Amino acid sequence: MKSKQLSFFKKLTLEHGGTLGKGKRKGARPISTKHPIHLVYRASKARAKLSLLNFSRRIDKILSQQAQKFGVSIYEKANSGNHLHLLIRGKKRVGIQKFYISTTALIARLVTGTKKGNKFGKFWDHLIFSRVLTSWSREFLDLKDYLVQNTLETLGLVPFRARLRHGARHTNLARSNSS
Repeated sequence: MKSKQLSFFKKLTLEHGGTLGKGKRKGARPISTKHPIHLVYRASKARAKLSLLNFSRRIDKILSQQAQKFGVSIYEKANSGNHLHLLIRGKKRVGIQKFYISTTALIARLVTGTKKGNKFGKFWDHLIFSRVLTSWSREFLDLKDYLVQNTLETLGLVPFRARLRHGARHTNLARSNSS
């Protein structure tokens, strides 16, 4: 009886964007003002001259300005050249949504040099991937460590370690490698 009763409730999804929604109908992006959110902006066109690393300072400036404007705290960020990771938390749902929209547009415009009348085409591979973290202790700290590791690998200070993509799989693999 209990299992049938529980089937009336929709399963709560904590992830959205990236390759998750490809070929599926649109759904609402989960947003939380009480929990941190992991964001991944990915652009395969961001190579050589268009690498995000070439624009690091200006990207950081865009992120901090937009974060301040929309009441978003950035806990950690990692620029890997072709993708950005952010660990954020916003005070208001609308502010978080506006942060998503403004940062994707401003960063793409910066990197591609697009202006009115000078089109570039699609820069980002997919919608930005977002995942609401459910734990401030374990998930938050593991993801923060992962982003620091990602930055060190990008700078060539530590050797690259292959990991699975997205979310909790990062943290589980990182934990098993450190044991």
